[in-house]
Amino acid sequence: MSGTMLLFDGFQPGAVIGRVSERVDAALLGLWRQLYPWDEPAPGELPAGMTTVLMMRAYMKLLAPRPPGNIHTRQRVELTALPRLEEEVTTGILCTGRQLRKERRYVEIATRSTGAGGRELFNGAMTLIWAA
Repeated sequence: MSGTMLLFDGFQPGAVIGRVSERVDAALLGLWRQLYPWDEPAPGELPAGMTTVLMMRAYMKLLAPRPPGNIHTRQRVELTALPRLEEEVTTGILCTGRQLRKERRYVEIATRSTGAGGRELFNGAMTLIWAA
């Protein structure tokens, strides 16, 4: 990892953390099918569970480097449409809150993922206990 460690004090509610795009290709779908061979999507679409994969891949890229020991406590995904195979999916992450409770640093983030032409795909929210 390189760059400045992302610490609790660096999160500002309302601040956009960033955006990342990823083309969802057959290789990524193949990895999913290795884990869940019975999860057969409609032709040309991705399985619904892959929305979480895309959200977490964006998190891993945009919230880095992270201190070791963070705890992912809660997650929610609201699906509007499924991504299509070979579609470019863009995920933006926004800090929606941070709070110190019982000496734990809670961070709330929201995600919004769109596809080709800005097509609405899914929104998410995560709660994390940030280590430092």
